[in-house]
Amino acid sequence: MLRKKWLAVALAVGLSGALVWGIGVSASAENRGLDVYKSALGQTKEAQSLTAHTKVELTDNGTKLLTVEGIAKVNHDGNAASVDATYTDAAGTGSFQAFHEQDQVIFKKGDSDVYRVMETTAWGHKSDKRTEDGPPAFVKQLFPALLGDMNKWTTVEELPDGGKQVTLELSEQEMPAFVKAIAPTVYSKIVERSEEKEKSSTEKGMAVKLPNLQKDVQVDDITLHATINKNNLIEEQTAEIHVSGVDASGKEHKLLLSLDVRLTDLSATTPDHIDLTGKQVEKISREDMRGGWGKKGWGDHVSQ
Repeated sequence: MLRKKWLAVALAVGLSGALVWGIGVSASAENRGLDVYKSALGQTKEAQSLTAHTKVELTDNGTKLLTVEGIAKVNHDGNAASVDATYTDAAGTGSFQAFHEQDQVIFKKGDSDVYRVMETTAWGHKSDKRTEDGPPAFVKQLFPALLGDMNKWTTVEELPDGGKQVTLELSEQEMPAFVKAIAPTVYSKIVERSEEKEKSSTEKGMAVKLPNLQKDVQVDDITLHATINKNNLIEEQTAEIHVSGVDASGKEHKLLLSLDVRLTDLSATTPDHIDLTGKQVEKISREDMRGGWGKKGWGDHVSQ
């Protein structure tokens, strides 16, 4: 259920990293901070509907490379969701919408009259190996082994209104060896993919020009906060990831990726509906999704 509810958020911002903390928490039960978060996460995902107000921002040495803001409305009982998002990059501004209605997912760019429709069967079937918490059991077991013991870096603060704030903070010295090892390779692949999309795109979309870091690429700091209200429901989650490195000219870059997700209207959300009658519709397939919709002009905003 959790994975379905957060699908709309992922569509809106192209980022599902907010769930990673939840996976790690599921594998731990010996720290009060993680226990508090796990309890609130379990209660929050029981809500049959919710609205997620999401903002993602990426900066390089303080200069904004990309800002994305979206509102996702999800109703699990009705098997429906909607996303309305805007973005700003160096080229200007844009927007896109997405709707999940029963047996289909519908996508629309703000500057287009075309509604792209994909049957939900193209997303694939639910795996029997997936647990109710979302990730397969082996992922829960592998996560702490790769990323280390997060217990010691997690704290919980009692708030005046009866709520709590759970914080996970990792500095460069505390960063798990696995993260340090893969950071340069992962960043290199992201830049490579970004450049490929820029060259192959036939239609303007959301694009990010990342600095091509050549050496000393590392994750400097990761900070995660979860605000839990007095009813043990998660109201807001924020994350900041600091990455640094040096490009081919010797210039140092400090990248900051920030995420803010605020949840409202739990069990009281009705997603927006789209009536396709009389509208220009184009069918897309799972292969189009895998290819980043590059041939259909969506490629720029899938992998950035």
